[in-house]
Amino acid sequence: MLSIRQLEATLQAVITTAASAQTSESHAAAACDALRACLSACENSDHAELRAPAYTRKTWVDVFEIFLTTSESRKPKPLKLLLIALERNLIRNHSQSSKDDLTAYVSSKIWRIISTPSGGSAVKPALQALRHFLSKSVILSQDIISAVSRHYDSREPETVGSHVSSIGTGPSTSTSASQYRQHSLDFLCRVLYWARYPDTAPITGRLISAFCSTLHAWSSTWVEPATLEHARGYEQPIWLSATTSFLESYPDSIELLANHVFPEIVCHDRMGTGKFMERFLARGMMDCDRMKLEIQLLLLQAMLESGLYKTIDSRTIENIGGQLLHHSSPRIRSAAFSLIVHSSSPSAMLDTTVLLSLRSTIPYYHVEANPKLRQENFAMIKRLLFRVSSAVKSCNKTTPEQPAEMILPERTSPSVLPLHGQVQVKDSRRRQNREFFAWYWGFLARELAPTASYQRHITALKMIDSLFSSLSHVRHPWSEYDLDIDLIITSLLDLIMDPFDDVRELAASILNKSLQTFPRDITPSAQNTMSEMRMLRFSKSAGLNDALLLYDRPFWARVMHRAVSKMQSSGRADHADGFGRLYDICHGSHGLSSEDTALGGDPHFVLGNLVSDIEQCIASARSNLYLAVGTAPLHGYLIAARYLMLRYKSRGHAHPNNESQAQAWRDLIDQLLKTSVHVWEAVKGILCADAPEGYEIGSANEFTVGTKDLLSYCWRALKESSTLMHAMIVGAKPTPISQAFQYSHYRAFGELVFEQLAELRHRGAFSTVSQTFAECCLRCAQSDDPRTQALPKEWYQKTLLCIQQRGSALTRRSAGLPAMITSILTAYPEGEFFDSVILDLHAVADKGADTADFDKSLRLPQVHGFNCLKDIFTETKFGDSVEGHMSISLEIAVRGLESDQWAIRNCGLMLLKALITRMNDGTNTASSKVSSSHRRLSTLVYDKFQNVPDLLLRLLNHDDTLTQESPLAQSRAALPHNSVLQAQQVFSALEIIEQSGIPKRHESEIWRAVWSHVEGPVWAIREKAAKALSHLPVSNDIEQEVQRCLQDTWSTQNALHGRHLYLRFLFARIDSTQAETAVNVFAYVLEQFPNMILSNCCPITRASYMSLVAQILEAGAGEDKIWKRMSINVKEAQPSYSPPNLWQEFMQYLFQPCPEDPAFALETAMKLRCRVLLDFQGKEICLPIDSSQSIFASHGSLEDPETSKHILRQTGTFLAHPTTVVDQSMDTNDRDLQCWVKALKLAQDENADVTTRQAAIDSLANFFEAVKDLPAPAKTSPVMLELYLLIYDSLLDDEEDVRDSGATVASMLLDSATSQDTKDGLPISLMVPAARNKLLQFCQHTYHNSLFLWTQSLKRLLGFHSIPSVHARNDLLHWPSPKALLQDTNREDTALFVEEKQNLYIDDAQEARVWQGVLLSMHRNAINADDLENFHAWALEGVDALIEVAGGEIDGPLGWTSKPDVFTLGVRILLAAEAVLRFSSSSAADGRGGGEEGVVLRGRVEELFELGRRCELRPAWMRMLRDMVGEKDAGA
Repeated sequence: MLSIRQLEATLQAVITTAASAQTSESHAAAACDALRACLSACENSDHAELRAPAYTRKTWVDVFEIFLTTSESRKPKPLKLLLIALERNLIRNHSQSSKDDLTAYVSSKIWRIISTPSGGSAVKPALQALRHFLSKSVILSQDIISAVSRHYDSREPETVGSHVSSIGTGPSTSTSASQYRQHSLDFLCRVLYWARYPDTAPITGRLISAFCSTLHAWSSTWVEPATLEHARGYEQPIWLSATTSFLESYPDSIELLANHVFPEIVCHDRMGTGKFMERFLARGMMDCDRMKLEIQLLLLQAMLESGLYKTIDSRTIENIGGQLLHHSSPRIRSAAFSLIVHSSSPSAMLDTTVLLSLRSTIPYYHVEANPKLRQENFAMIKRLLFRVSSAVKSCNKTTPEQPAEMILPERTSPSVLPLHGQVQVKDSRRRQNREFFAWYWGFLARELAPTASYQRHITALKMIDSLFSSLSHVRHPWSEYDLDIDLIITSLLDLIMDPFDDVRELAASILNKSLQTFPRDITPSAQNTMSEMRMLRFSKSAGLNDALLLYDRPFWARVMHRAVSKMQSSGRADHADGFGRLYDICHGSHGLSSEDTALGGDPHFVLGNLVSDIEQCIASARSNLYLAVGTAPLHGYLIAARYLMLRYKSRGHAHPNNESQAQAWRDLIDQLLKTSVHVWEAVKGILCADAPEGYEIGSANEFTVGTKDLLSYCWRALKESSTLMHAMIVGAKPTPISQAFQYSHYRAFGELVFEQLAELRHRGAFSTVSQTFAECCLRCAQSDDPRTQALPKEWYQKTLLCIQQRGSALTRRSAGLPAMITSILTAYPEGEFFDSVILDLHAVADKGADTADFDKSLRLPQVHGFNCLKDIFTETKFGDSVEGHMSISLEIAVRGLESDQWAIRNCGLMLLKALITRMNDGTNTASSKVSSSHRRLSTLVYDKFQNVPDLLLRLLNHDDTLTQESPLAQSRAALPHNSVLQAQQVFSALEIIEQSGIPKRHESEIWRAVWSHVEGPVWAIREKAAKALSHLPVSNDIEQEVQRCLQDTWSTQNALHGRHLYLRFLFARIDSTQAETAVNVFAYVLEQFPNMILSNCCPITRASYMSLVAQILEAGAGEDKIWKRMSINVKEAQPSYSPPNLWQEFMQYLFQPCPEDPAFALETAMKLRCRVLLDFQGKEICLPIDSSQSIFASHGSLEDPETSKHILRQTGTFLAHPTTVVDQSMDTNDRDLQCWVKALKLAQDENADVTTRQAAIDSLANFFEAVKDLPAPAKTSPVMLELYLLIYDSLLDDEEDVRDSGATVASMLLDSATSQDTKDGLPISLMVPAARNKLLQFCQHTYHNSLFLWTQSLKRLLGFHSIPSVHARNDLLHWPSPKALLQDTNREDTALFVEEKQNLYIDDAQEARVWQGVLLSMHRNAINADDLENFHAWALEGVDALIEVAGGEIDGPLGWTSKPDVFTLGVRILLAAEAVLRFSSSSAADGRGGGEEGVVLRGRVEELFELGRRCELRPAWMRMLRDMVGEKDAGA
């Protein structure tokens, strides 16, 4: 039996071992288990003297420290068990004073950790421990509040053991209940701070739930009677107050709260949440700002998903959701959609108003640009369709005698209607739900148009794929829907040639899933055409598979011929991939079941024919490579072979069951391997040049093939050849029959790919080849054959030899050598071989360069060693295998930075950056995105890598450590760009500090070194150092820090500039809770105005001071204007605390006509001016402003792009301000306003850069913000129409940020123009498509008599955007010939690299439909007779042009109408014809004549319709023609 002293020594030794950071994970886990066993043995002992060591305060605190300090670096299970042991120990402790002492210690300790922004690695375990103790009632909420109270009262003792919690069952008499509530709020806000990070958000939600559970029961004992009396009406839950306050400071964290905090809250506080929701549902959305609305909707969504709130009225919830589907906030839209989709009964049908709202808003969701939101919308729409279809099916099964659940009209009770009335309501709703489902199918078919954006294409395809999959088990799923299957199939085949990879893949996947058997002739002897057969529309007994049977083999042959023609004429990657997918569909998808071997049959036969085609192309390339580039592209056939190989493997054909099948596959793989060798031989000469991009093709080039075309041809051929080999290797399993076969082929594959990686210099080529080599190495390592297993190590030895032999073949990234190393290590991601490779590369990289040898032969294998190490540490699949090599690699990288050879220094820098990223768990320190980890300033990296502090100091003070006699110092002294070399070292150190803070070791030295760079001579280093310091906790109060930086201790202007940068970064990071601090700081900063501006001769530091002022004002604005907080005297615009004349001097400088500061300070000055003007809008102030001319004329010529952007951005504010030239009448003759409109039009041109377009919409936003309170007549003046159309154009911009800004402006002006009685108390805030439609409706209603709107509608319908604006009736439009336009757009595009359309968001065909509606709604007084006559002639000529082209060739998939420009022009012509027919009918009905012209045009339209039937004209056009000729069913 151990003595007491021995037991204590053993226990202390185990604690020391478990706490050590140097022990391995397995050793640490064993130590934790031993520690738990020791504690348990002591606690269960029958002897009091043996139990005593387990219950000492020191033991408990030491064990708890182990949990806090090691949780982030060790496996969680042993530490979780250790936490349970601590809980058990505290419960079993019979000393109440000891318990109280430890609970006070834990509460104070955890409060200090979580209340410090730099809590680091201890934050997460602290939150976990507190949540565990609260859930087990070991610690109560009053203990936490006591710790918070002691902290704020500065009464926390020096040693936590000397204090016992002062809170028992209620507050002391000296502390009010309001203070305890405030302390609870403070605690919750501190906890919520850590909900900003995904790794701590889940535990944050569980902790808040546990805290509020104990707080709810305890608070009822100390709430004052007056408070209880007041709370009988309604008392906001304390967690809601904390959540609202937190989200005001960190609004971007609401998604994390919705996922992790709100679900926990609604489960624990059902009473408080229920009362809050009852109040919300009763009040509606009155007086509810955006943030509160988001919180309420997300809480309501969490309540419904929890299933605990059955009493909430589903009708009310659905109506709320329907009103918010078009909101600008994605979170509000998503929550609103979720409210509609959710239902306690899956058979409940949706209300009519909700269905109408869905039909108007779902098209908006299909154009969502954000991929994450688009995926959420996709999931919501799937749930919606499931609910609608379930409701329809359930209603079909019920009988009138036993009706299903009734959903009656709003405010109608079931007793109001008799039974037959209820049945009629049910039948009506069932019909409406079924019509909604049918409408959505038709909508999806129309979304596949050639002109639709990528977002619309991919969303529609995903929905069609999902619906086909969900209904695949149904025999005839389309029996109730009039589905235009011909339109869907034609669109799918067109989209196989789409420029986007995922669109092509999904379109081919849908066709593959739908084809059960290969299409064959249904009636081989039929005389009528296939077009007539397919125009019978989709019958009720058919499905998609049956519909595809109506397409005969000539149809598929024509499609294949068009695909081959496209691929050969252009050689584009998308055309080649589309050809490969079509080839796979026709020959591989279902051709295997066909007896006709011409299109299907044996896979060896199909692939053999394809290989023959490939060999012909290779022969052409060998004889004349320039000719082959334009006529015989290789990559399309190689892609087809890859798809067929993958398909055959998925069906099991590649795994033979007998020797004959094995031999057939051996022969085929031999053939494909030989083909790959031939491809390599054909392109090797081009791709292995040291600079392939600069390869000269010679002067004897009669085929006009450029270097870019030739290079693209070669690397695409090699890329697809490599991916074909990858497809052959993937899934190849060794079998007893084919052991020798696999070894020989693996060796051949590996040798070929190894040679390619060793020789290639084109990065786009070897990046693909490396994937094939990695797969080959992995398969070799997994083989049972010892010869095959030895291949990767044999290739590794060859790679080392290449590194040494090719030391003179230098490229910046060592070409394919790093890929060879990482591919080999893929087969051995851990173990002895992996470690030996790292050590070999260390030896190569750390070898000193011989200067004499370098001068002679340029041999630097160190470069290859550095680059190989960099790729190894960058590769995430190696995981923890590289952790043990980090420290020595850091040393080698730093030594590389000290080399006298630029190539080694550069590679050392890249390795160091890769190591920094690896140290921070893959987080890129240079990224501006919010970190996903709470350990933003964790010092854990310094605990794991002990040499990092020394390396930091070495990098920061590197120039000081060099002697003047050293070669490196002498070489640097001779270089003119020494600052660049210095930045390479300093930046790396600053990135580590920015991410992990300053280590405790060398803390003062490192801080001084960083501060010296803040005041250093190099601008870039100053800025980087200032940014790094701003992320560190401020030791002083912020106000003291500002005074320290701005006091007269700076010696140079560089030092002053660095201090300004540091303060700017510091204030950019503070939240709104510190706004009052910013206001106080502004007073001191303003006092420095004379020293910083008036007495300062440096324009750079003057500009940086003004930028600092702007940053402080922005940080201190908060909810109230900073001018109000500073008690401004409005008459004199003078702060109450500022010295006499100081404020006026500041304002005079701000508005001076001729500033001397550099151009980059202009934006800051303009922002400050506009802030002043907006904040004092409509007030009588004395500002030094004479006119807008004096403001704008001082900033130079508009020829300076940056200057013009800054001026344009703020012009709107100045023009709308009462002190300038525009009054409330909005005079259309105002010269400044007209010039501004002209400048906006130029800035919004699609060829302008995005910053210019953003400046234009910012200018409009400033203008409408200033004039939103003007009377209605001023907002409907003619000049405003031009501004409204400019806003409309911004809503069609290609840049998402510009569109969002335009939607904000449109919502603002629509809100100001809408009556308060029609807005339900909620400000109008619309998403982009909704804002576009609402704004156009507003213009259409307000300006229906406007000639300008008539002219704009006509121009936009016909696409005449280049025509200048028309303001008078005698101005005539220029009418381009539609025939010439059709000839131009119908030309075959043979360009290898197509110039991308400037605006990929806008759909010109859809826009034409929109503006046709506006044109038809115009009043007759706005219509120009001359324009209408020209319009009729243009439409007639356009229809004639379509007839001429349609009669010359068959259309169908991949036909002439599949070109987006041709499709758009055709839609414009048909819409123009429809509009002319309507105008003619209206004129004839009114007795104004014009009917004869309409008769001629109608005859041409009918002729085109009949011709389209015979020539398989595009289904979308045929539907438009059928509507015009009045035929309801084209096949009837």
